Amino acid sequence: MSAIEDVKSRLDIIQLIGEYVPLKKAGRNYKALCPFHQEKTPSFIVFPDSQHYHCFGCGVNGDVFGFIMQMEKLAFPEALRLLAQRAGVVLRPPTPQEEEADQQRRRLQELNLAAAHFLHQQLRLGDAGAAARAYLKERGISEETLQGFLLGYAPDRWDALSTYLRERGYGDQELNTAGVVVEREGGGWYDRFRHRLIFPIRDLKGHVVGFGVRAMDEAQLPKYLNSPQTPLFDKGSVLYGLDQAAAAIRREGRAILVEGYFDVLMAHQHGYRNVVAPMGTALGESQVQSLKRFTQSLYLALDADSAGAMATLRGMEVIRGVMGEQAIPVPTAQGLVRFERALAGEVRIVVLPAGRDPDEVIRADPSDWERRLAEARPVLEYVLEYLAQESDLRTAKGKAEAVRVALPLLAEVHDPVEQGHYVQRLAHLVQVEEQAIAARLRQSKSARAGRLRAPAQPDLSAEIPLATREEVVEGYFVALLLHFPWLKRELPAEALSLLSRQENRVLLQTPAGDFPAPDDLPEELRGYGEGLLSRFQAELGLDEPTARQALEQCLARLEYLASERQLQEYSYMLVQAEEEGNRELAWEMLRRKSDLSQRLKGIPISPQSRLWPDLRRYLGEPGESPTPDGV
Repeated sequence: MSAIEDVKSRLDIIQLIGEYVPLKKAGRNYKALCPFHQEKTPSFIVFPDSQHYHCFGCGVNGDVFGFIMQMEKLAFPEALRLLAQRAGVVLRPPTPQEEEADQQRRRLQELNLAAAHFLHQQLRLGDAGAAARAYLKERGISEETLQGFLLGYAPDRWDALSTYLRERGYGDQELNTAGVVVEREGGGWYDRFRHRLIFPIRDLKGHVVGFGVRAMDEAQLPKYLNSPQTPLFDKGSVLYGLDQAAAAIRREGRAILVEGYFDVLMAHQHGYRNVVAPMGTALGESQVQSLKRFTQSLYLALDADSAGAMATLRGMEVIRGVMGEQAIPVPTAQGLVRFERALAGEVRIVVLPAGRDPDEVIRADPSDWERRLAEARPVLEYVLEYLAQESDLRTAKGKAEAVRVALPLLAEVHDPVEQGHYVQRLAHLVQVEEQAIAARLRQSKSARAGRLRAPAQPDLSAEIPLATREEVVEGYFVALLLHFPWLKRELPAEALSLLSRQENRVLLQTPAGDFPAPDDLPEELRGYGEGLLSRFQAELGLDEPTARQALEQCLARLEYLASERQLQEYSYMLVQAEEEGNRELAWEMLRRKSDLSQRLKGIPISPQSRLWPDLRRYLGEPGESPTPDGV
């Protein structure tokens, strides 16, 4: 990932702009008086889903980089340095070793994707996969879910997958590095996974980074396996299903964590697309960090046994460390206000029936799952019930341990009445005086007073979500101009306004010349530009007439996509105007929507040239998304 993408993945535009402008929630978006021109009615809208802003009064728009550049009057390199410092990203040119490692990562991504497609075809079409298909049908997994998650089957052979990959040019050492083979003691290699159901694990960009597998024969042990640690795969850092859940998590404002692959599959199949699962391990800091980019609200739906309860308690420690704390104003009896520290987020526990997991609950009765989500309990409620059942409260040591576990959660309850209620419950539970609990609580608060928790170290290996169709088209468009600088002379004046990413706008404004000559690009953008050229290398081998056709196709699609985005924004403003009774604004939005709809019909987006089949996976038809391997 380039430093630019890394910075964007770590910053939330709502939080950033909110530090400069008072934002007010308006549906799924936020609005404010525009900081770039004088106005009395808010027309400055921030869209968290797309992480950009747009003023319907003066027309300014952009992303986090664009806002800082306009607000602080900075050039792009200065804005990048400022935001990188804020995000904890170190800016430096890649070393030769890092460039080599990046090439290896791309090669392994291609290998994993080829493996996933082979195993998927074995499941869907192979005779050997019949038993696996029957098993999935028995578990209630639909064909749509099977294909959407690229489920696969590893044949009961020692070399089925490795033979397939070798035929496609991958060497034994590459297969070993990817974790798909194991070395024999006497020499040679054999497939790591055999006669097992395959769950490809994807990162946030949609790249297949590893595999989770389930035994088809109950005698096979262990029942569940993961890929070993590889340059792409760290089971403590990825969450199964997050690539497909990220948008829903942001949209619904919460993430639901479950334990198993089938829990995720069944939840998504029934429309609960904000569900993810850790990879069979305790919840890790980098996993919580990944979720924190999309929401501050986590629902834990873990097994209802003792081990599941302990996993919940351990997970709370990690969540508290990553989420950090915020200052909460608390009125005092003297009419003053004091500030207390509280968890900067919300965590609730979804209580499951004994012996049943989310997969079984959803299959049996989706409405029961819906009810349990609605009745999810605050963590302190859950912990007190757990302590009552599992702790040895007959001894002084057991009582002290119970208070130690509950006290940090109790300290985060800032409402004095609610806190008093829980102090009373905890005192009753451990059979001590309420004053003793209250004294311990005061000591805890004194130790915390005036102290901010150190921010969690950023996860430097984190990935950004799968690029949108707009970002893919923009990326190819800019790569085309970098590869053929003379094309810049043929750009229309409005080309700059069609781009949504600030770094692409900056690249478009650089002088035409032979890339990557030092004077052509800002130093901070050189790595990003080289990355675009590398990503689209296969699609840039064009002659002059075809390159000109590619430019025309890109411009048409960029215009279409920009118009689509603007149409969505007009629709949002129309709804807001109707809710506020602003008839003048509502009529204006209706007029703009009508004009823009007519304009969309006139944009030439039909394939016209022989170039089209080569670019289809990048450019797509309007309404389509690019294929993951085209990103």
